[in-house]
Amino acid sequence: MEMTIRPPAGGEFARVVECLTETRGPSYYTAEYYDEAYLRSGATELFAAFDKNGEVMGFAGLSEGLFNTMRTTGCLLTVRPGFSGQGVAKSLIGHFTGVLRERGALAVKGQAVSRHPVAQAIVESMGWTPTGFLYGARDNRNNTPPGEGKSALVLYTKELAPCDAGTLYVHPRMMDFAERIYTRAELYPKGQMMETILRCHRDIHNRALYLQALECGGDLLGKIADACARNPELTCVTVALNLGSPSAIPGAELLWDAGWRFCGIDPCGEYEHALFFSGDAGSALCLTEQAQRIQREADAL
Repeated sequence: MEMTIRPPAGGEFARVVECLTETRGPSYYTAEYYDEAYLRSGATELFAAFDKNGEVMGFAGLSEGLFNTMRTTGCLLTVRPGFSGQGVAKSLIGHFTGVLRERGALAVKGQAVSRHPVAQAIVESMGWTPTGFLYGARDNRNNTPPGEGKSALVLYTKELAPCDAGTLYVHPRMMDFAERIYTRAELYPKGQMMETILRCHRDIHNRALYLQALECGGDLLGKIADACARNPELTCVTVALNLGSPSAIPGAELLWDAGWRFCGIDPCGEYEHALFFSGDAGSALCLTEQAQRIQREADAL
């Protein structure tokens, strides 16, 4: 099928919003993605696929991902009803991946909703690797059949060029897991406590709280509890340990001892993270074989 992929312009932003609303409903994403002015601002870099008549077939975007200041995270991948099965999604992914490669990016990151195995299979067929999960990160209260609750985001990464992550401090329990993800890194199994530095990222739309532990000290669990107490409406909590700090090793031990669930690694960003989760993981998990394997390996730790 004849297809042109390019950034939308002018009145085409309204058609992108229409495409998103028609495909995902009016509240699947946060409100700004349904706002033409926001989309025009460039905060999310959009690429739209047009057919020979100029009809929007689908679109994708690049944004700053969680804990990542570089705009290298694929988001908003949407194919309009009537155009599925025609290679639109793969063409959009291939396009923005090529754009990033030309800009010199070392990697591209993405997220696929756990109840969309087709999306997972598409990125896996293009060489993307699942590395972990953000549980409870998609609250489909307006788009999920009754009883299914929250779902997760499966984290994916694709290296575009050799990427050396340097020295990472990895708890011995997760060493084998990390070795399968990092092909160019020095994984060091010994660490030490530091002074806790915790950053708080709130996702009101999905009722999720993300805590980035740049450094971990003996008061880590207390500071996490304080952050949760200040955000009681956010019922799913993910802690991301900075693997570039020696304190990530005792931090992981503290979280495991307190009953937190290890849910994988978020690599190739501004920081390298080990992810731990507490809360309602949701039941809407429909995963590919690759994603199931990552989940089993993480849960086994």
